[in-house]
Amino acid sequence: MHKYNEKQLEENYNKFIEAIKKSFEGERLEKLLHMYSMDELGPNLMLSPASGNVNYHNSYEGGYIDHILNVARNSLRMMKIFQEAGGKVDFTQEELLFSAFHHDLGKLGEKGLLHYHKNPSDWHIKNQGKYFETNPDIWYLSHTDRTMYLLSQYELKYTKKEYFGMRLADGMYDEDNKKYLKTYNPNSQQRTPIGYILHWADSMSTCIERQNPVKI
Repeated sequence: MHKYNEKQLEENYNKFIEAIKKSFEGERLEKLLHMYSMDELGPNLMLSPASGNVNYHNSYEGGYIDHILNVARNSLRMMKIFQEAGGKVDFTQEELLFSAFHHDLGKLGEKGLLHYHKNPSDWHIKNQGKYFETNPDIWYLSHTDRTMYLLSQYELKYTKKEYFGMRLADGMYDEDNKKYLKTYNPNSQQRTPIGYILHWADSMSTCIERQNPVKI
């Protein structure tokens, strides 16, 4: 298991906060900084992995931040590739980055309750690579539904395009997304490409993270 020490976790957290400051402004930035403060979701942000299993990606404390920053950078790259290939973009850079920064927000859990906590079972760690397990004290919600819940709790409004960016970032790995993506009815097909671009960026980031695990 790759693990940051306490100082590195703090540095990683500060790097994330600086990225937020560079990407947003005004009232939205103020609300984001409040949500990610150490009195709110900051401790969760600092300590959360991106997944619970070492066979997935970034299953270490601080892995969530590493993944989100990768997706944010790669979403901009994928947008550029999409445009160079002739695709039309109908959303702003801020809408793309807001979706990228928050597509996995639900994985943080809730204030005072981590979604992932350390697995106490040595057997599951050794034989299945499950370094973290879902916190039994937290109410079940899909991480996408918890994302929307958390944003509403912190009074962070999002545009329709940002909603679809966050909603569809997992592509058809999420069964609920099939009704949006697996359709031949022109009236129900996606009217914005933001969900596709987020999914490509998320998938590429995950693949690269698996190929290049962090070594501390």
